[in-house]
Amino acid sequence: MIQKTIACLLACLLIGHFNSLEAQTNTQKESTYIGEQKNGQPEGKGVLTDTAGNVYNGSFKKGKKDGYGELTLKNAVAGKDNVIVGYWKKDQYIGIYEFPYKIISKSYMISNASVTHEPANPSSNIIEISVESVSGGSATLSGEMPKPTLTDHVFNKGSFQEMIIRTNQQKRNVYIFQNVIFPVQAVFKFGNEDITVDFNETKNYKLTVVLRD
Repeated sequence: MIQKTIACLLACLLIGHFNSLEAQTNTQKESTYIGEQKNGQPEGKGVLTDTAGNVYNGSFKKGKKDGYGELTLKNAVAGKDNVIVGYWKKDQYIGIYEFPYKIISKSYMISNASVTHEPANPSSNIIEISVESVSGGSATLSGEMPKPTLTDHVFNKGSFQEMIIRTNQQKRNVYIFQNVIFPVQAVFKFGNEDITVDFNETKNYKLTVVLRD
């Protein structure tokens, strides 16, 4: 009888021990989040640690990584963590920059400015500048309206090898910056007017500038 009682006690202790281990394992497998929340989900700034020990420190939207952040990936084999820095959209990493380009500022007499891009040419990365004016070169009582012309350029970041004047027309002119090294922040001047643009990723860009009459 005593032996049966002891056996039952040992069985209970072992079951309790295994249940305790299982609870610890389940706890270790859960992801943890510390930060701002909305409706019970991560929203805003926060830190998420997943089941593998990888840590994301950055912005969240509706429970997903969204915006700027830093992801530290645990690498037990190499013994050194890998760090990914940049922007996320709906849990997907999109790159170091949020956008491939951004128009930072433009003066009032630039009525419109737009940027298009396509994959870079392996032999020559370019930035094409097209400047337009409806009345450029037209005769008026006070004289001839000036042609739309790129009069100066300043690369605050990045560089280029050569600038080619593609056209010399009355109402529209095109300039090509060749062998550009990105990322670039450049100021393009058209007489008294100017525009500042960031070209972040390595692509072929076309900037179209329309001047007011």
